[in-house]
Amino acid sequence: MMDRRRFLALSAAAAPLLRGATFDKPLGINLYTVRDVLAHQPAKTYQALAGLGIERLEVRESHLRGHAEFIRRAGLQPVHMFVDSGVITGDWSRAAKSDSPRPTLAGLAPLAKQFGIRRLGLSYLMPGERPTAVARINEAVEQLESLGLGFYYHNHAWEFEGAAGDTFMDRLLRESHPKLRLELDLFWATVGGEDVVRMLGQWKGRVASLHVKDVAADAPRQKSESNIPRAAFKEVGAGILEWPRVLKAAADAGVEEYLIEQDFTPGDPIDSVRQSVEFLRKTSVG
Repeated sequence: MMDRRRFLALSAAAAPLLRGATFDKPLGINLYTVRDVLAHQPAKTYQALAGLGIERLEVRESHLRGHAEFIRRAGLQPVHMFVDSGVITGDWSRAAKSDSPRPTLAGLAPLAKQFGIRRLGLSYLMPGERPTAVARINEAVEQLESLGLGFYYHNHAWEFEGAAGDTFMDRLLRESHPKLRLELDLFWATVGGEDVVRMLGQWKGRVASLHVKDVAADAPRQKSESNIPRAAFKEVGAGILEWPRVLKAAADAGVEEYLIEQDFTPGDPIDSVRQSVEFLRKTSVG
């Protein structure tokens, strides 16, 4: 018969397994979160992020061209890069006038690969770009595959407007190139009326990354980004999302990148990032 001391020791060892393992995936950040401090103190900002345990970055072209040395010194790794929608759709009607050549996927690919970026992504489509967007996205997937890179799509809330089965997100899942990956923004999907756990199941195997942020209890549910109060954006753990459930579904879906993003913060964005990191590191998965 097992003695009491051995029984208690084995029970203690098994307890973490019963509770679910603590979240331990590498963490990244979309630099939009720290845009204001980054504009004035780039070197200090990258070092501060690294000091919080951030390892990976979602960037734009300007970050790579202007901050390469600061990123290198902080030991951070860019993994994803957003491109202007015109690069994908060919519509530059809303862009600022410029005598410089417009960027292209072929022109951006060498820069991305130089920094070890794995995928380029599309962060937003204007209304005029949406009717033909799926076809343009599929073309981008094929072109980037030939250049040794992947492509991903980032959602907001408008993609969930329409009858079930006929929303833009439904069409994207049904009609997009099988190698297109999704970056699921947990906030905007929730505001758009979706269950993010259900979506992770729908897109299983095709979810490259999450935009990790929380949603205030009184955040409106709407399909437009307009008139969303700044206080609706919360640090991870300070809102309504069920994080053990979300993180379990993300792991099951094969999510690779967990990128903290908070569109607006009540004070110093570095403090908000710290709160999100600390919460995630003590959260059980499942």
